Amino acid sequence: MYERRVLLIDPATAIVEAKKGLDRLHIEDNPDLASARAAGHAGEPVLVMRLDSPGQGYYLIPWQDERGIMLIVQVNAQNGMMTSASALSSPMQSLTIPPEDARRVVSDQLGVSVTGEPRLVWEACRESASPYQPLYQVPVADGDVFVSMDGSVHLSLTHFMKGGR
Repeated sequence: MYERRVLLIDPATAIVEAKKGLDRLHIEDNPDLASARAAGHAGEPVLVMRLDSPGQGYYLIPWQDERGIMLIVQVNAQNGMMTSASALSSPMQSLTIPPEDARRVVSDQLGVSVTGEPRLVWEACRESASPYQPLYQVPVADGDVFVSMDGSVHLSLTHFMKGGR
C-alpha cells in the first residue's frame, strides 16, 4: 500500500506560528487569555498525530510562567496555522506523561512487552473527546494499545456514534 508522506513543520516554527496566532487574536476580549499570554512564554511543543487523518497532525504548545502551564496553543503541523488556544483555570505542570511512563503502565497492567516507541495520537473518541488530551499509542505484539494522560490503558478506542454518543 502506498502511504503519502506529509512534511511537518519543526517545533521552532510551531512556536513562531503560535506567537503570531496569539498576536492576531483579540485577546483583550478574554482577560484570562490576555493574562496568560502576557505573563508567559512558549514551552516545548508536543507533536500529536491524527488517527482519523493519517499523516496529519498538530502541535500543542504550552504557554507557561513560574506557576506552570497557563495556556495551550494548538498549531496545525502541516501549515503552521494556529487552530485554537485555551486558557487554563489553574496551572498544569506538564501536558503529557512521559513516554516511558506509558511503556511501564502497559507492561505492568497488561503483562506484555512493548515492541516499539509510544507516540502521541488523537481522534475524537470516548477515551479522549478533546484534542488537548492526546493519548499514547503503544505498540505491543498483538497490535496497539492506548494510554490516557491519567495512566489508564485502553485496548481500543471507542468512536462516537452518529449524534455524538
